[in-house]
Amino acid sequence: MHMCFISLGRYLGIRNPLKTRSSSKKIVIMKVFLVWLVSMAITSPITILAMMDPTNIQPSPGSCAINNRFFFIFGSMFAFYIPMIIMVVTYVLTVRLLQRKAKYLAGLSAIE
Repeated sequence: MHMCFISLGRYLGIRNPLKTRSSSKKIVIMKVFLVWLVSMAITSPITILAMMDPTNIQPSPGSCAINNRFFFIFGSMFAFYIPMIIMVVTYVLTVRLLQRKAKYLAGLSAIE
């Protein structure tokens, strides 16, 4: 989640540099809190599954493994695949935005 939000922050920082530079300490703390809140929401079903049925977490004595198909799908999608897609998209958008800005600056220096 942290890397996903970092990639979003980088893209927004390059897209709107003046707006993102004026972030207050309160806004930054709220963003960090949001990242932790999302991470806790994704991992909290593990605790709930263990309370409902201990075999969801401990299928046999002496072993600890998540043994719930729903959480495999839910956890994989929301903890890995969706953040990965967001990161790839934001980095592609960042590169394209930087290329456009570089072309614009190259055009300005050619005029001078």
